[in-house]
Order: sequence, then structure tokens, then C-alpha cells
Amino acid sequence: MNQILAVVLMCVLPLSSRAQVVDNFKTHTEYLASDELRGRGTGSKEIRLAAEYIAGQFKSIGLQPMADQSYFQQFPIPGQSEMEANVIGIIPAASATNRSLVFTAHYDGYGVREIEGQEDIIYNGARDNAIGVAALIEIARIFKTEKAAAQNLVFVSTAAEESGKHGSRYYIEHPVYPLQEITICLNIDGFNVSGSREDYYVMPRQGVDFVDEIETIAASMGWFHVSPDKVDHMNRSFDTVLFLAKGIPAFTLWTGDRLKGGKTAPPIDFGRIHTPDDEVNKNWNWEGVEDHIALYKAIADYFLNHPDNISVTDLTLFKE
Repeated sequence: MNQILAVVLMCVLPLSSRAQVVDNFKTHTEYLASDELRGRGTGSKEIRLAAEYIAGQFKSIGLQPMADQSYFQQFPIPGQSEMEANVIGIIPAASATNRSLVFTAHYDGYGVREIEGQEDIIYNGARDNAIGVAALIEIARIFKTEKAAAQNLVFVSTAAEESGKHGSRYYIEHPVYPLQEITICLNIDGFNVSGSREDYYVMPRQGVDFVDEIETIAASMGWFHVSPDKVDHMNRSFDTVLFLAKGIPAFTLWTGDRLKGGKTAPPIDFGRIHTPDDEVNKNWNWEGVEDHIALYKAIADYFLNHPDNISVTDLTLFKE
């Protein structure tokens, strides 16, 4: 517990830094989910604008590109003439090693879909997954301000997730560092824009042996772990399932509906994902963003310092 508390204390940001993180997060989200990017559809020119924006953020933060000096890992998709690209930035370890900890967040969306009788045709993909990419960028920024870790940190904004997890599949086949040397993948698909919360859930909850460690870390920060049945179904929707199927520990973490103090939050109309309603709207509450980021950061710090003895215990749960 003392080791975990020490890790948690490392994640506490000054108030000024926390405010800047949230401001940056909002800026990323509002641009990536804007009508200008027309839903970031696979194969579109707008998905390339999104990729260039993410790469620009990685460069400005100081993340290193891949060995070919590019932030873009291009790959083909069956039936599509245009290449897609994962956007990858790296913080090398303090000393040479093949061990890596990977963050992922997909940046593609459903693009534009013209449906008879429907005025709004842009599927902006704000919650799915502009906010996840915004969190990825800001977590990378925080790590870059610190001393280099004992493992390489790889930040992968994957493409073509909505059309079949093509980007994560390609990364798994062509990782920056050896696949079996990945300690864990922390995936961000959706993020807390519903205000301050104190409960969360981890996907998956079965077939892995690291949920208890996450629960201990989170509890030391005042978070309460819940485990709804929908976790088992939801986990198959994420890029993580491909890592898990290869025996690589991976998870996605969502916040729940419990307000600070234990009361249940009233329903909030965010706009349904995979529809034109998935836009930034007046009902969003950004107050819980920094706490959610801090939780991901604390978990990453723990596994950077304790990379061994975590595993996928039942591969059959993650077969496609």
C-alpha cells in the first residue's frame, strides 16, 4: 500500500496545471468533434486533418516519432484505395529496453451519412471518441514533463476502429517495440464529461489478474469500484480485445453515476453515440476530467514500476 500511495502522490498536479489540462482537453475535443472535421470518417480528407492535428500535438509536446521520423503508421484497409494511419508518439525509457507501456485511443468516427428525412448528417463522434484522444494527448503531455520512466511509453491514436479495429490490429502486427514486451495497454474510449464522480468500472473484469491492483490504486485516490454485468459485453467493443487475444494485458476504464458523497447522479442527455447527436453540448460538465486523467496516470505509473506478474488468464474470453 505504501508503494501505491507513493505512486498516487506523484500524480497530484498543481491547481494551475490541472486547469490547463482541462482547457487543453476542451480545445482538442471541440476541434476533433467539430463540423469542420465532418465526423472523421475512414477514407475521408477530414480523417487526415484529424491525424495531422494529433501528430502536431505530439510534436509540440516533444514526443518522438517512429524510427522513420514519422508519426504516421500507414496501413491498407481491404476494399479502400486510401491508406489509413495510426498516429504514434514515443517517450523513450531512461535506459535502453524493449519493455513498453502503451496508451491507445481511436480517433476515427462514422463521418457523414445522408439519411432521408435527417437534417444533421454529420456524426461528430464527440464522446466516441474525440474525448478519448483529448485525454491521450494530455496524459502524454504530463508524462513528458517528468523524468523518463523505466519503460518506453508509446501513445497510439488508432485509425479505423469503427470499421473493424483495423488500426489496432495493424499495430499489434507491427508494434514499435516487441509485442510480448508490452507490459499493459491502457485504452481510452470514452471519458468523463459528466462532472465529478467517485465510481468507475474496468473492462474486462474477467480473464485477467490485474483488476485487484487497479482497485487498490483507485481506492487510495477515493474511487469506488463497481462491476456491472455490461462490462463483459462492452469489452468486446474496444481495441483492447485484440491485445487481450494475444495475451497482452489491456483495459478500458469508465466512470459511473455516483457523485462525490455517494448520491446517484441524475440522467444527463449527452447525445447518443453513433448518431449525429454525439456532439459537444451544454449538458457536458468538464469538472471530472482531471480526476479521470489522474486515475489513468496513477495506474500507468504503478505498472511502469511493477511490470511483472500481471497476465491474461483466459484467452478464450477474447477470441474474435
